[in-house]
Amino acid sequence: MEYTNLTIAIILGVFGFAGLVKGVVGLGLPPIVLGLLTAIIGIHPAMALVALPAFITNIVQAISGQYWRTLWQTQRLFFFFATISVALGCLLTQFIEQAYMSLLLGVLLICHGSLGILKFKPHIRVSWQPRAGMLLGVCNGVFTGLTGSSAVPGVFYLQAIGLPKEKLIQAMGILFTCSSLGLSIGLIWQGVLTPTTSALSVVALLPATICMYLGAKLRKRISVALFQRVFYSALTLLGAYVIVKNSALIV
Repeated sequence: MEYTNLTIAIILGVFGFAGLVKGVVGLGLPPIVLGLLTAIIGIHPAMALVALPAFITNIVQAISGQYWRTLWQTQRLFFFFATISVALGCLLTQFIEQAYMSLLLGVLLICHGSLGILKFKPHIRVSWQPRAGMLLGVCNGVFTGLTGSSAVPGVFYLQAIGLPKEKLIQAMGILFTCSSLGLSIGLIWQGVLTPTTSALSVVALLPATICMYLGAKLRKRISVALFQRVFYSALTLLGAYVIVKNSALIV
């Protein structure tokens, strides 16, 4: 699709805002970008735009710590299935209307936001983790391929296995890196990730990366708990808006 100057400015602003949030709380770039841009340009273009910036910013998060080797050794089944099952989600998009995919995105945003507000913290026993990791990894990958969002149920699985804060943030970085890599390959295969979209994605990296750095600095000066409540509340409202807008299209 063609982008007007106003649309490009909005896209860059959305990426900057999402990068700021990610710098503060460790996640937020794909759900915010997808939620806002789906309402403006549609879910497929939004997924194509978010894939590369999500991959690059999450590589930084994935390697910014000392736990990646341990995390990969203990959770490799989860990361593996979360990555390869993105292909299944991308395949299913050939048979599902975009409005229904947008509805699913809205539902996932509401789940992510409302469970965050409620501080939902499940627990998975060590003996259950391999099977739970495979099952939830597949679910996460399919949802990623269908909507571009990689947080549900993957983030809640990583919380449920009892990772401490810094280890959890790095684990989310690994998950999002693997997921966005799989999504990028799937979108190229579908012909959605075009040279024009890729170029705009590269440009969007600049505000996203700068604001992510500023967010990381801001994290030390504000109440992260308060910021998270605002973030999750906004995510829930954004999901509701996406659902209402696309319900009208279906009707």
